[in-house]
Amino acid sequence: MRRQAFLATTASVTALASARPSGAQSLQSIAIGITPTDDATPILYAQQAGLLRKAGFNATIEKVVSGTATLTAVLGGTYQFGATSAIAYVSAHAKGLPFELVAPGGLYNSTTDFVWTLVRKDAPYQTARDFNGRTFGVPAVSDLNTIAFLGWMEANGGDPKSVKVFEVPYSVIVPAIEQGRIDAGTLIQPQLGLALRDAKVRGFAKTYDAISTHFYITCWLTTSSFASANPDAVRRFAGVMREAEIYCNAHKADTAEMLANFSAIDLDTVKGGGRDVYGASYLDVNNLQPVIDACVRYKVIDKRFDATDLISAAVRGLH
Repeated sequence: MRRQAFLATTASVTALASARPSGAQSLQSIAIGITPTDDATPILYAQQAGLLRKAGFNATIEKVVSGTATLTAVLGGTYQFGATSAIAYVSAHAKGLPFELVAPGGLYNSTTDFVWTLVRKDAPYQTARDFNGRTFGVPAVSDLNTIAFLGWMEANGGDPKSVKVFEVPYSVIVPAIEQGRIDAGTLIQPQLGLALRDAKVRGFAKTYDAISTHFYITCWLTTSSFASANPDAVRRFAGVMREAEIYCNAHKADTAEMLANFSAIDLDTVKGGGRDVYGASYLDVNNLQPVIDACVRYKVIDKRFDATDLISAAVRGLH
């Protein structure tokens, strides 16, 4: 009996010892890139709450300076998943670059204060016509901010062809407005809240409405080669994002601190500003097609295509 008990105990210890490294090895290592905006909150929550590990991932999350940098890093294999603006991805797809969308990110909702086009507080602008011949600062020409502003100008009686668009890093937009080097620029949270807190600029227009009152601002993507080789990982990642976005939509106060830490913006500013709304579902073509159509209208891409073409086959049909 003693020998049997010893053997059983030894077997249990051996099994436990061997199970631990086996379990660790079964986790798939992935790197994830995201800019330090509120779009990052769901993936930060997914990491903190253990959702990524539960889904079989050993994940690292890295801060990226821009959506364009994310595209480059994903394409080069630095990241397996990354979030970038929907317009940047539409443009990349039109050029034949091998990316696939796997999950929604930030969802523009006109009823929130997540994004505003700003002007100097004492600027006399009242209408779109007041911006004829004026200057607009954007991180990249032909980005979402450019297309939205030009669309807003056109929809409200201004002359979009007269606007001078200059590349200005996000970090410099507010100082450039204050100093009169540009007349307007667009910011999203939490940088928007920081700008408005200092009271030297004011929100002038929700220019994103010119694209649609609801559309994906950002989306999560991977490369076609990774999706082809790892369709199950793509589906698991999409499931993690859905669960995380549902939680983050319902828990703004609880997720403010992780965003403040990641973005290096103080907690009071994050709490006091408008927060992002997330797709909280699997990819919906109705939130993608307006972006494609706007890209065609303002000649970012040459011709229209169906939004379904953007979505990875690995996640089509998920509900």
